[in-house]
Amino acid sequence: MRVTLLAIGSRGDVQPFIALGVGLRERGHEVTLAAPASLRQLVERAGLGYKVTPGDPDGFFSMPEVRDSLRRSPLMKDLLKNLPKAPDGYDQVVVDAVHEAAQGADFIVNAPLTLAAAYGHPPAPWASVCWWPNSPTWSFPAVESHQRRMGPLTPLYNRYSHWQAARDEWAWRRPEIDGYRTRMDLPPFGRTSPFPRLGHERPYLYPFSPSVLPKPADWPGRAHVTGFWYWDQEWQAPADFQAFLDDGPAPVALTFGSTWSLHDQEQALEYAIDAARGAGRRLVMVDGPDGDLPDDVFRLHDVDYAGVFPKMAAVIHHGGVGTTAQVLRAGVPQVICPVFADHPFWAARLAELGVAARPVPFTRFARTGRQELAASVRQAVDDPRMAARAQRLGRLVARERGVDNACDVLEDWARASGVTVG
Repeated sequence: MRVTLLAIGSRGDVQPFIALGVGLRERGHEVTLAAPASLRQLVERAGLGYKVTPGDPDGFFSMPEVRDSLRRSPLMKDLLKNLPKAPDGYDQVVVDAVHEAAQGADFIVNAPLTLAAAYGHPPAPWASVCWWPNSPTWSFPAVESHQRRMGPLTPLYNRYSHWQAARDEWAWRRPEIDGYRTRMDLPPFGRTSPFPRLGHERPYLYPFSPSVLPKPADWPGRAHVTGFWYWDQEWQAPADFQAFLDDGPAPVALTFGSTWSLHDQEQALEYAIDAARGAGRRLVMVDGPDGDLPDDVFRLHDVDYAGVFPKMAAVIHHGGVGTTAQVLRAGVPQVICPVFADHPFWAARLAELGVAARPVPFTRFARTGRQELAASVRQAVDDPRMAARAQRLGRLVARERGVDNACDVLEDWARASGVTVG
């Protein structure tokens, strides 16, 4: 079976698809992953076929409008209001490019930002993936909300927050999707979003752990919480890094992934160094600012987190689901500095589970980040109960078969759709 995985976004949007693609390839399928050009080398390193989709994730996070908006609010709807207007027709150029990338496939898997092409004339049966919990429920609030708790009214607030989030999402996706359907001589959806039907008529995969967020009873039958999707690479720790580890107690790690460019990087590093020292620890920084470093800080580039995080006392990160998954499996406490989209949701959830310290939001980082980060890192490093909970949850997450579960669902749906799976 020829499978095409369609992705638009940063490495955090593409690497889970690499894990899925490797799993499907190991089952004998021919897998192509369509992703932005800056991530081509990563896709090909995994041994997958490659096609290009539009987008410049590095450039997006470097835009001053993005940085200024996210300093005020983590919500996607607020960010969209502050972005420069795209050239007329650009959204249709993107959809056409995604449709073109799917040509030749027997089966298609969409990510959130490639779904528009699925609502035209897709060349093959399809399923969809979402990196965050997007199906309405009474059990927890929508990602695009303020993660409030309202006592006995909390279930009602949760459900309302999903309704509001779906309404906001359709407001900005509707011109793209209905415009495309009109061009394809299909009736527009109008005011009724098709997204709430995901998980009812075809599989909707959620690649996070049921030990972290169990599937709610009110989710549709074809919504599947599979477990995280890990792509474990061959990575050899540099000799000087191992020597650094051997020279003292377990350090604290710092990584902000694709969101580094949103920070005043020197300031963020200064705050993290102070926080690590305040907890009696050294610091390991993944990427971040250039320049000389003090002796108690070690810089790494192009790492496999699975080879680094288990050796840490705690990890400071932005809360993207991919990094979050790696810290969870490593079984160490974490300090999340959420920036936007799903980051605040995961930060709140892991703090609720007792495996993460109090979050330090990006909206406050420049003003009060030094004090807040120092307090949260001390909590993460010094609380033995948090460490024990993180270890227990890590063992549960490590036993899950996320990629295998997802492959089973996709193969079953392909067969049900008349595709010869092999």
